[in-house]
Amino acid sequence: MKTIEITSTQNDLVKFAVKLQDSKYRKKEKLILVDGAQTIEGLVFDGIVFEYFFVKKGNSIDDKMKINNLVLVNDEILKKISTTKSPTQAVGIIKEPEIDKNIFKKLNKIALIDGIKDAGNLGTIIRSAVAFSIDGIILFNECVDLYNTKTLRATTQNIFKLPIIKTSDAEFVKELKKTHKLISTVVDSSCDFFNVELNDKFILAFGSEADGISQIIADLSDEKVTLEMDNNVESLNLGVCASIAFAIVRHKNKIEK
Repeated sequence: MKTIEITSTQNDLVKFAVKLQDSKYRKKEKLILVDGAQTIEGLVFDGIVFEYFFVKKGNSIDDKMKINNLVLVNDEILKKISTTKSPTQAVGIIKEPEIDKNIFKKLNKIALIDGIKDAGNLGTIIRSAVAFSIDGIILFNECVDLYNTKTLRATTQNIFKLPIIKTSDAEFVKELKKTHKLISTVVDSSCDFFNVELNDKFILAFGSEADGISQIIADLSDEKVTLEMDNNVESLNLGVCASIAFAIVRHKNKIEK
């Protein structure tokens, strides 16, 4: 581990960290800026390596941490590079994980999220997917940046606990359909999700609150289902809807076993 001490907000490494707050720059560099005590705690628990870890000089760090470059800074620098409103004790930079999409062919329970734009909803979906044993998530079409700091915080330490990929490749979904049943959630199906038959391998698709599933996914679907509700509620928040569906999936699996 290399130790660096920085005292100026004009330092090049500080400027680099600030640039990573921009999604386009982050994607170009394939790096992720992480802050917030809970997020960092989860990364340490999962054994994630920090390329850079910015911490206030004099503060201790966890012995379990894997750090390539420890950067000692002051409060002014931490405030500049952090995305949180409240004062933070540390900020990290980690590499974006490389996931081979072909591993999804071996997974059983896959969630496909089509065109999601809200970072908080995506974070909730990831957290619920982990809680209810979904094996992997496909972000299809144009979606919010998976490693947006708001998404990271909303997952509450769970973002690296299952494989997540982003793709707009309909051919890849068609390839998965050779072994997986594609079930899409819609608002107007006569089939209640509570009654759906789940194969050993399936893809459960959810669309954005504004637009629903795309025509591409609708056309590829083997079955379309709806979460039936009482009291004329028009729709549920996407994160809530997905969470309920994941819980039903887990319940069905336990009964079948």
